[in-house]
Amino acid sequence: MKICIYTQKTVEGEKAIPIKEDRIIHGIRAIKKIFGVAQNNELFVSEAYLQEHTKRRKSFEKSMLFASVLAGLVFIAVLYSIVSTGRFEGLAILSAFVIGGFILSLPLFKYSPGLSGDTPKLIGASSPAKATKPNAAAKPKATKPKAVAKPKKPANKNQTKKKKR
Repeated sequence: MKICIYTQKTVEGEKAIPIKEDRIIHGIRAIKKIFGVAQNNELFVSEAYLQEHTKRRKSFEKSMLFASVLAGLVFIAVLYSIVSTGRFEGLAILSAFVIGGFILSLPLFKYSPGLSGDTPKLIGASSPAKATKPNAAAKPKATKPKAVAKPKKPANKNQTKKKKR
């Protein structure tokens, strides 16, 4: 089903732009499949919400850029403190990675997917008639003949001679 990510209503017969299927969308779909709640909808942004989506996307990109710079600076500061003290501790390096990862994960709460185009297009309804050929229903389907099981041959010729005696 083709739905708008803002209204969760169908966009068939309206102008909309499809969203890009990026890593985050694939990750969300994988988690939903694991829990058995995946609907596998085609996601769009309807023309009415396009301006709002553009603002949200720009805000997400800015916060992601800020978070990545901040995570880099924190990581470098922690590594510098390790080098300046002259003590090499694996736990300190691990904590630098954990803190950097945490800082990078914060903007994901504001995630807004990218668009796969610039101009909205009229979204048509997907009908089952388009998927099949018009004359396909009139022709009967050919069935394969069932395979007949062949009797097993003994692996060794001596076994057959013993049975005959």
